Amino acid sequence: MAPKASAFDIKLTPEQQRQLAIRLCDEVQHALDARGSTEREVDYWHQLYEQARTRLGQSMPWPGAADLTSYLGTQNVDALHARLMKTIAVEPIWTVEGWGDAADRAPIVEEFHQWKAEEERLQSVLDRWSLNALLEPRGLLECYEGTDTRAVRKEIWAKLLLHPSVNAETGMPEMVPVFKADGQPEFEMDAAGRHVEVEDDSVPAAQIQIDSTEPIQVGPQYRVLPYSDSLIFPGHARDRDEIWGYGKRFWRRIPELEAGAKKGDYDTDAVASLTRTSEREPTPTLERSGQGIATQENATVEKELWELLILQDLDGSGERWYLATINLNQQVLLRCKFDPIQIPRYISVVLFPRPDRVTEGFSLIGHKLVTVIEEHTAVRNMRADRSSLAVQAPIKRLTGALWHPQDQPFGPSQTIDVRDMREVEQMQITDVPNSVIDWERGLERIAERLVGVNDIASGQTVQDSKTLGEVQMATEQSFVRMDLVVRRFQESMEDLFQVRHEMWKRAITAPNAVPMTMPSGMQQTLQARGVPVDDPSITPAMLNGRYRGKPRGSVETADPRALRADFTQMLHALPAMLQTFPMLQQVLLMNPNAAKAMLEQFVRVYRIPNKQAFLGASNQVGQPQALPGMLGMGAPPMAPGMAPPPGPTIPQ
Repeated sequence: MAPKASAFDIKLTPEQQRQLAIRLCDEVQHALDARGSTEREVDYWHQLYEQARTRLGQSMPWPGAADLTSYLGTQNVDALHARLMKTIAVEPIWTVEGWGDAADRAPIVEEFHQWKAEEERLQSVLDRWSLNALLEPRGLLECYEGTDTRAVRKEIWAKLLLHPSVNAETGMPEMVPVFKADGQPEFEMDAAGRHVEVEDDSVPAAQIQIDSTEPIQVGPQYRVLPYSDSLIFPGHARDRDEIWGYGKRFWRRIPELEAGAKKGDYDTDAVASLTRTSEREPTPTLERSGQGIATQENATVEKELWELLILQDLDGSGERWYLATINLNQQVLLRCKFDPIQIPRYISVVLFPRPDRVTEGFSLIGHKLVTVIEEHTAVRNMRADRSSLAVQAPIKRLTGALWHPQDQPFGPSQTIDVRDMREVEQMQITDVPNSVIDWERGLERIAERLVGVNDIASGQTVQDSKTLGEVQMATEQSFVRMDLVVRRFQESMEDLFQVRHEMWKRAITAPNAVPMTMPSGMQQTLQARGVPVDDPSITPAMLNGRYRGKPRGSVETADPRALRADFTQMLHALPAMLQTFPMLQQVLLMNPNAAKAMLEQFVRVYRIPNKQAFLGASNQVGQPQALPGMLGMGAPPMAPGMAPPPGPTIPQ
C-alpha cells in the first residue's frame, strides 16, 4: 500500500498550530467584514438577471397588480456573454509560442492542450466563469490538480521479519528470518499494516510482488467560485504583486473528514475536535427559491471549512505558497501543506476594473445598469397597471342601488336591474400616454449606451429608419467596445494556460503517471501542419520548455461572414499584387506553409465539415507550385540557369 500522507509539511508544535489557526481565522473574518459588496447585494443582482419578482412581500397597489422585472439586465448580459463564448471557444483555444528549442515543439503543445481542453469540457467551465464575471464584482476560477486512485501491482524489496537465535556452530547470538508453516518467510510490517521497504543491501530483504492502491494525477480540474464563497487577500490590493492569498468556503460531512484523516489529508486530532453539530446555513439564493436546509444529524452533519492558498514564511526559509484548511467557527487548523505548483491556481477575471483595486471590479448589472434596470422596472409596472385599469376599469355603483354583484354577477349576457341608468357606470380611464412609451424606449437606448451593445449586436432588428451604412457603423463601434471586454477576459485565460500547462507536466512526469497516446485526429492535424509524428506517445520532453499560450479568438474572428468576405476580397486582390511585385511569386513558390495556411483558412471560413479531406497529411497537400496557376496567372518566370521545380504542375 502507498504510505500515508501527512497533513503538515512543516513541523509545528500544538501551540504553534493553534496560533496559526487563530491568525488565519482572523484574516478570513476581517476579509469578510471588509469586502466591498455584501452577499445580499450580489444575490439581488442575480435576481435582476433572473428577472425574479421583486415586489413580493411589499404592499401592492391592489390584488393582482403587475410584478414585472426589467429585461435589460438579462438582455445585455446574455449578449456580452454570447460574444465572449463565441470569441474564446474556437479551435484551438490558445495559440502557443515557444522560446529556444521549445519553438519546434510549440505545435505539439498547442494541439495537446486543445485535445485535453475538449476532454476536460473546458468550454462549460469558461461559460460559467464568464457569466459570474458579468454578474458579480469578479469571476474567480480555481484550477487544482485532480487525483484518482488505482490498484497497481509492483515489485519491492521487503524487509524480512527476524527473531533472535544462537548460532549452533559459533554459539554467538544472531538474528534469523522467521518462516511460516509452508516454508515461506514472514515480512516485517509497519503500524499501518504495510510492508517495510528497504534500500540498504545490508538489511535482510526479499523481492516480492504486492498489490497497492496508489494515487495518480489526472491533470487539472476546475471550480468556479461565487463571490460570496471566495476571498482575495488583501481585498484592497491595488496591484497583483500585493496579493498574498486566496480562499474559498466549502462544506464537508463528518464521515468525509474522518476518511480524509485516515488518508493523511487532514489532521486526525483536529478532525476529532470538531463538534458534531451542523454549520450549514441557508443562503439568500436558497431562501429566495424556497429551498431550506434539511435537518442534519450524525453522518449528514456538514462542517463549514475554508481552504486558503497563502504566500507565507512558516518555516523561516522564505515566503512560499502553502495550502491550509481551517474551520472558522472553532478556529481549528486541519492541514497546512507546501504547494508544489508555486503558481497561484486561483485565477481572477475582472471585466470592468476599478481604479483603486484589482481584487474586484464593477458588476455589469449591479453597478453599471442597476439604476436603469430599477427605473425600467418601475415604468413596466406603471404601464402594465395603467393598461390593466383601462382594459378592466372599475364599476361605480350608486349607494342604495338595486344591483348587488353577488346576486347578479357582472358579465356577458347578464341582466342588471337598476332604477336609474346612472346607478351603475363604468369608470372612464385613459390608457397609457405616449410619454410613458417614449420613456420606456429611452431607457432601452440608455442601456445600450452604457453597455455598448446595440440592437444588431444583440441579435435584434432595428425599428428606426436608418440607412445600412449607419447600422454598419454603429455595429462596428459596438464590436469595438465588446472587444475591450473580450481582451480583459483573454488576459486571465493566458494565466489559465500557464497553470494548466504546469499541472499537465506534473501529471505526465509523476511516478504513477498513466501513459498517454495522441489520438488519430491530433496526429493528422500535426502532419497537416508539417510536424512529423514518429512516436504517438506523449512524453515529458514534448511539454518541457518555455511556452506562452495566447488566446486565438477575437471579436473580428468571431464573425464568420466578415471573415468570409475578407478572404474573398483577398483572393481578388492577391493576383494583382503578385503581378505588380513579381518577387512575391517566388516567396509563395518557395514557401509551402503559405499554401497550407491559405487552404486551412478557406476550409475554416466556409465551414467545411470534413476538414481533413482537404488538409490531409503533410505529404498529401498539393505542391505550392500550383498556387500561381490557381490564381489565374501563368507560371512564374525562372531566373537564368534555374532548374524547374520538382513535382507536378497544373497546365495553363
